[in-house]
Formats: sequence, C-alpha cells, structure tokens
Amino acid sequence: MDDAGERSGTADLAEQINCHFIFNALNTLKYSVITDKPGACSLIDDIAAYMQYRIRAVCGFEMVFLSEEIRNTESYINLEQARFSYVSAEYNLDDTDFTLPSMSVIFLVENAIHHGLLAKKNGGKVHIKSYRDSQFHYAEVCDNGTGIGEYNSKYPESSNNGIGNLAALAMRIESMAGGSLLVESVSGEGTRAVIKIPI
Repeated sequence: MDDAGERSGTADLAEQINCHFIFNALNTLKYSVITDKPGACSLIDDIAAYMQYRIRAVCGFEMVFLSEEIRNTESYINLEQARFSYVSAEYNLDDTDFTLPSMSVIFLVENAIHHGLLAKKNGGKVHIKSYRDSQFHYAEVCDNGTGIGEYNSKYPESSNNGIGNLAALAMRIESMAGGSLLVESVSGEGTRAVIKIPI
C-alpha cells in the first residue's frame, strides 16, 4: 500500500471508531474526576464497554441479540448524557430475544441525538422500544427533535458518520437479517426509525 492508501485507510479506521466522540467522552470523564462529580467510575465502565463493542463492529459487523445491543446503547447514551444533560432517554423493551446487525440501534440513537435533539434549545427525548407481532420483531428509535424534513420513505441517503449512513444500515439489515428499515420524519416534530426483523 502506498502512502496515500495508508493515510486513507487510517482515516477510514479513525472515522469508524469515531475518535471525535471518544475524545469528548474522555474529556467529560476528566472533568467529572477533577470536579469530583458522582458517577465518574460508571463513566469509565461505559467508555470501556462502548469502545469494546464498537471495535468489534469495525472488525466486522456481526449478528447480536437485541439485549446485548441495548446494553451497549445504554452505555453510549450515558456518555452523551454526561455531556448533554438536557438529553433524556426512555426504554420500553417487550421483545429482546432476537438478533440484528450490531450497532444498528446505536447508530439510530446517534442520529436521533446529534441530528435531532441537540438542535433543540431545550433538548429532548429519545425513546427506544421493542415489540413483536406474528411475523416480525421490531426495534424502534423515536425522538422529538427537529426532524429531517418532511420524510416518509425507506431511508434517506444522508446522515453519514463513522458507521455509515442510513442507506448502508438498511442494506446491512436486509443482507444480514432479511429485515428492513423504515424512517419517518416530520420537520419540527421528530423522527421515527423502525427495524423489522422476520420471525
């Protein structure tokens, strides 16, 4: 590999690991320790768990049980809440005994927080739900943020970050699990993203 290829590969890896997020999380941890803020030890656990999970995804996306995905989603949200106290989260999990591609829910939560809630002056809430019917398992991420415009389609091509865009996520869900991703959004009201996995 030439120098340009090495630089490109390093940049891609750094983007996938999301170094900017880790840098901010470590700065938040440092501030918590310096100010003797309660919960600093828990933040260390959250950083360790999230990084281990994300690096596994960088090495190759795998199918995981939703229960494992939710544990790491909670670690991610805890780290974001340490930085942005006006972001809240709610969980209603009635069905976690099914598999989906790793980082799926976390990616949707990242988008909800950074493209929806942080744009609101008073923050907002991300709501994570799971349920099932006779044909499908569902994992749903809703937010009451700014939305991504009037949108009702399979998925938008935008919202790129280190794990890829929503279109890439939808393709992973389809190819790895035979499922689908639905995204609905209304400007000023929020966004709803639903992963459907066949039973």
